[in-house]
Amino acid sequence: MLQQIRKFATSRIVAFAFFGPLIASFAIWGIADVFRGTADTNVFTLGSTPVPVGMFQREYHNALRRAATPPSPEEGKAIGQEIITRMTLATALDNLADSLGLTVTDGRVRQRIQAIASFKGPLGNFDHDTFLRLIDQAGYTEDEFVSVSRKDVARGQLLHAVEDGFAMPPDYAQALFAYINEVRAAEYVTVSPASVGEIAPPSETVLAAYVKAHPERFSTPEYRAASIAWIAAEDLAPTMAATDKQIQDEIDTNRSDYFTPEKRVLEQIAFKSEDEAKAAKAALAAGKTFDALAVDRKLQPADYKLGELTQANLAIDPARAQAAFALAENAVSDPVKGNLGWVLLHVTKITPGLSKSRDEIRQVVQRKLALSHMADMSNIFTDAVADGASVEEAARKAGLHYTHVAAIDDKGLAPDGSKIADASNPDLLAAIFKADIGDEGDPFQTADGRLFAIQVDGTTPPKVRPLDAVRAAASAAWIAEQRAQKLRAKAAALASEATTDHSLAPVAAALGAPIQSSPALTRRSNEGLFNQATVRALFAAAPGSALALAAGDGSYLVMRVSGVLHPPLPQNNLQFIQGVGELSREISGDFTVSLARAEEEAEGGLKINQKLVDSTVGGSGS
Repeated sequence: MLQQIRKFATSRIVAFAFFGPLIASFAIWGIADVFRGTADTNVFTLGSTPVPVGMFQREYHNALRRAATPPSPEEGKAIGQEIITRMTLATALDNLADSLGLTVTDGRVRQRIQAIASFKGPLGNFDHDTFLRLIDQAGYTEDEFVSVSRKDVARGQLLHAVEDGFAMPPDYAQALFAYINEVRAAEYVTVSPASVGEIAPPSETVLAAYVKAHPERFSTPEYRAASIAWIAAEDLAPTMAATDKQIQDEIDTNRSDYFTPEKRVLEQIAFKSEDEAKAAKAALAAGKTFDALAVDRKLQPADYKLGELTQANLAIDPARAQAAFALAENAVSDPVKGNLGWVLLHVTKITPGLSKSRDEIRQVVQRKLALSHMADMSNIFTDAVADGASVEEAARKAGLHYTHVAAIDDKGLAPDGSKIADASNPDLLAAIFKADIGDEGDPFQTADGRLFAIQVDGTTPPKVRPLDAVRAAASAAWIAEQRAQKLRAKAAALASEATTDHSLAPVAAALGAPIQSSPALTRRSNEGLFNQATVRALFAAAPGSALALAAGDGSYLVMRVSGVLHPPLPQNNLQFIQGVGELSREISGDFTVSLARAEEEAEGGLKINQKLVDSTVGGSGS
């Protein structure tokens, strides 16, 4: 975090307004939950220092200007909060720099600005016109930019005094390295469900209580009655008249959908003369492969493998194109005189072209016309319902089919378990179970080319089934839960025993199961039995202790940490040295955050005008 804070704090305008943020977002620090909704035009106030909303708006809109795509409303709010956090941090440090009397000369500020690469002109020197144009785009006047740059440099002096030269204590680095790179081994015994023996069936009283306690598992589903108006594009398409012009327009607009040229995977070797090419062709006829010929000529694959091409790809060289597309698959051409000399061509694969008939294209056009006509039918239906027509009457007026479903669940099944074909569309089912009772929803089209309009006429809420109807399922579920509880308790007791005995041998003997060993495990291991949850538990356990963990197949594992290894500290390893340096910079960055928080408290706290923040970022997703 140090590098990020330093880069932002020492060059906020340059880095943030022009070249993208150089600081990653971090949690909001030291911000009191005091928000004001008055006519105040300050986006926040730090002690007696007000910061006008215009500065926040400028930073926010510059961030949007740099974004590749417009952010969603949620992303816009997140961007706004990051900017507020950065601005409050910078303001606290600026105030501290002022109180310490840190100053920057005009020459230093001028040198800093003129060194910015984006401000250089065609000759590579600082160009004042370019400078003015860029800062104007970012919403700054020249005086404002110079003032902010002066604060950036002064703030940099403060950070230099606070952060530079800090190095992580060696023992701290060693502890972190040992923790991150620790390796563990475990031994384990599997406790199977069979080890708890048979579970006696529940009594009637117990079973009835179990069903009552789990109504969601033993109830009928919710059923809904619905009136459905519908039409499919396939119903309308045959009635649509597609003109020759419409068909041709479809071909011209979407030619690649109907006509795909033949493609061939080609290889080519060039020769200096026809005689040389003929000799090579004779060698191929005698049994030499094209690849072997390429090796003899010291060619790399990229030198002779042309890839998959169409005849149009070779249009610049008609002789080669004609020869290549006259060959059979796996055949080699006779010597061909192309634009670049003599070549042999080899076809390794042929993908036939695709050409749809005009009748097939006519059917596509008819379907598109049907989909367009369905929009008109939807409008007619909507107007009829608005005039007081029932769903059935509006469907008849709009030319739609009508179906009434007396009872259907969210899986499309009737109470007898049969599938209701007229309501099997998943989008239709979702709409039925999302609609309010009695409301006529707006017509909607589905991805499979259907138009639906529905009204939910009534609902039958879930009801617990009679005990006799769910006896077998409820009894099996109760027995499974009892077995799982006993298995969990048994595994926990065996793990406690293994911890006390410092061995899994008694547990294995009692179960008649073998002791198995894990592979070497790191904190990042995640495979098979040793998934992330299991590995986390093993690394949290004390060496030599045992623990009971659920396996994915319903059994339990009694595991014991059998070994712990800490690799030696690589004192002279470049990657380790760089890592220690980066962590040192991160830690020193925390000093800056603490310093800024202390300054905030000393000045009387921070107040944010959340209403102004929200009004600025509210339309970011539009």
